[in-house]
Amino acid sequence: MLNSGIEDYLSGMPKITLSKSLRIQPALYVIITVAIISCLSVPVPLQAFEKSHEMKVPEAVNPGLQHLLDLADPTKKVSFKPHAVTAVLEFVESSKKKEALYHCNNIQGLTSAYHDFDVQLDFETMVDYVFNPDIPGVAIAPTSTRIHNWTGSAESQNSHPKVAQYLESNNGPVVFKGRQFIEVTPDLTSGAYYQYHLHLALIHFKYRSRHIIMTINKQSDLSSVGKKGYVLGSDSDWDYLYTGKTGLTIPALGWVKSYMYDSQGINIYDSIDPTEPRVRCAVFKWLRAGWSGINMVQKKHIFRGLKRFAATYKEILESPKIPSAAKLATDFARIRGLPLNALQSKMPIYFDILKNRYISNGPHPNKQLANLLRNNNIQHQMTKDEMEAAMFVEYMKRALGKTRPDEVEELLSLKP
Repeated sequence: MLNSGIEDYLSGMPKITLSKSLRIQPALYVIITVAIISCLSVPVPLQAFEKSHEMKVPEAVNPGLQHLLDLADPTKKVSFKPHAVTAVLEFVESSKKKEALYHCNNIQGLTSAYHDFDVQLDFETMVDYVFNPDIPGVAIAPTSTRIHNWTGSAESQNSHPKVAQYLESNNGPVVFKGRQFIEVTPDLTSGAYYQYHLHLALIHFKYRSRHIIMTINKQSDLSSVGKKGYVLGSDSDWDYLYTGKTGLTIPALGWVKSYMYDSQGINIYDSIDPTEPRVRCAVFKWLRAGWSGINMVQKKHIFRGLKRFAATYKEILESPKIPSAAKLATDFARIRGLPLNALQSKMPIYFDILKNRYISNGPHPNKQLANLLRNNNIQHQMTKDEMEAAMFVEYMKRALGKTRPDEVEELLSLKP
């Protein structure tokens, strides 16, 4: 996974979600996506509480962070120097104050936050799932990214690097560079979702005889305008509706043309304890997003988005029900192999599943959303990547026991 983030903001407002009876959230290179934010204020007591729990990343870490960010900047000719990131890794491996909001120096007006968490999995298995070109990012981070494609460029790697083959190598650091296209999931409160491109660097090296993988990303240009999306139920249900219409789903702010102006991120995967299957996952994130050129992002918005990503990431990778990476790759290849007309024939089935989950039990309290679910225009406008993403998510939900097998049997039947 390499792209990790833009996703949670507007924290002071009630979430725009629907109850189960009437009805998502965080594999290749996921970097959470913490989208745009509210202009409404949070009550003063909450602000004071959160302020007291903010902690700045030690100054000694900043030179190493800048060295890494320079690697993803195509305007800078920088070679990776492992010794330059020692302080970064020491910070990642250190104990932190529980629930403290760590943040870095702001860069070029971008707001920052940091979060780390442990996945109970051996490093090689984690790589098989997360850095596997045959497993799409949405399968491991369905609450963060909808589409996650490596696009390459004339000057960079043109296909997903197969990281696993380098784990047994005794050679020095391996560095890949490329570009990615990202479409994120709707924000939990504003409903906005975005598309954008990233410059990317991926590094594998050994540190104190342990495996380290780092992914560094830099947004290459302005994102697409934010479009209206809906979380159709609980955040853990992984069901979204993408309308394709510009704006936010917040009452009175439907007109807003929001953008991700700039973002940068560093993801670190550290085989922190050779004596047990455990990988420390750490994310440094910088973001500037909003509307009318104003950055609406606050540190707490990014932090909550990172925690959202981490919860889903752990849920999937630590699940005893997750199929092997080889089986996922095989089954996803079959979905990717479906011709366009076959995928299009699956979408009415998919939307019928969503309707049965959310609007089959009488009148829906959100008439606009109910009408959108019944609107066939949305499914007719879906691209091949978007249709595949819907099927990948339903496959994972079935595999992990989050939905009944009979509910998605017709959708996931891949017979010609």
